[in-house]
Amino acid sequence: MEPFEYNNIITGLIITLSDFKKRRPSAGRRLLMHSIIADIEELCAMLKTEVLERVSREIWLEADEGIDYAPLAEQLQTLLPVALKKTVADEEETVENLNQAVEALADLLFSIADALDRHHSNEDYLKLYEDQMKLFGKFRHRNKAIQSYNRWCEKDCLGSPTIEDLEEYRSVRLMKLFRTGIYKERVSTMTRGKHYDNEVVFQVPEDDKVLSQKDIHKHYYCLRKMCEYEDHQLKVVPLQVGIYFYTHRKDENAKEHRKAFLKYMTKVEMAQQQMMEMRKRRGLRLAELTDSRHSILETLAELVGYGEWVAPATDVKILEMLQNALGVGMYELTGEEKEMSEVFWSMLEQTGNLRVVWQNLIGYFAEHRFFVSTLGSPALNEMFFGNREFYQNIDKGRPSYKRKSKKWAQIQPLLDRFVPRKE
Repeated sequence: MEPFEYNNIITGLIITLSDFKKRRPSAGRRLLMHSIIADIEELCAMLKTEVLERVSREIWLEADEGIDYAPLAEQLQTLLPVALKKTVADEEETVENLNQAVEALADLLFSIADALDRHHSNEDYLKLYEDQMKLFGKFRHRNKAIQSYNRWCEKDCLGSPTIEDLEEYRSVRLMKLFRTGIYKERVSTMTRGKHYDNEVVFQVPEDDKVLSQKDIHKHYYCLRKMCEYEDHQLKVVPLQVGIYFYTHRKDENAKEHRKAFLKYMTKVEMAQQQMMEMRKRRGLRLAELTDSRHSILETLAELVGYGEWVAPATDVKILEMLQNALGVGMYELTGEEKEMSEVFWSMLEQTGNLRVVWQNLIGYFAEHRFFVSTLGSPALNEMFFGNREFYQNIDKGRPSYKRKSKKWAQIQPLLDRFVPRKE
């Protein structure tokens, strides 16, 4: 029996007992009391085995769905002792038995309320999460989420999603989770939300009527209470999720919110697994590099560190851009991009040319406004090399420069693909 059904039965019993004093003495009245006593005893046995024993050993989210045990117990207590109109002598024992049955039911309801309010251990919350995951799988919701992800891969990415595709997929699914209203009440009372830089990037449409760019960080902050972020992955923390599911079990649409959380986090998990596989392949690509190319990467990392970058550029983002363009970043290059990457490598590997290429890159970055705008080419050359020698190479790297070298012009589309952009 569902908890709300018990509520209906007990509420009906309270109404019956409240009206009992209005009934005139009759043989039927005594028989009715016997019937009520039998019903209460049966109800107590069911409540004990189906509810009290279960909530005493585990967390049952639906145990108080549609029913408040303590208030019902208090209503029963107000009816005690049950008063009859002109009690007949042979009814006294039956009335006493009825009062004892009602009192036993009230005590049982208080015991259930106490069990629900007891302190729960971490093991209880972990089991709750595990049970919810089992139910999610039992009703094939997990399979449907995985199938949906696989369809996206085939239909939208033709079976080969890029890291950009996967990152966007993750952020879009998280925004869909937020739009369900799972954190709406909490967000509405928050004055500000912590920004988690270098984690998930959200692009909220300007016409979005549910989310706003102003509040997206608040929603993400609430999510991060239930997850941790490490190795570029958002990972569910079962204990925190279990606590959230329990403490928010009476929220409006709580059951749908739990289902949405598990569905969208399953999809996020699928995307992140594919990202992780790409990172492993990146490790293999790095391992295959020659010593000379490793040395070039180290030199580039050192040069990047000298930069006084202006947002959206940072040391990390510029280095990631260069690694991607050289085919050793998160992105796997194919076709023309792979050919352009080899041209880029050949320019860097040419004897004495790495400084020139970096000067060209300084010009490219300067035109993207990654440095203070008042700095000219001579000052930028001093920033990275401590002198002004051959600073003219900086101007030759600017995208607006008309007489670019053939190779430099050839690789600029590759640089454009990975250049840092404002969120």
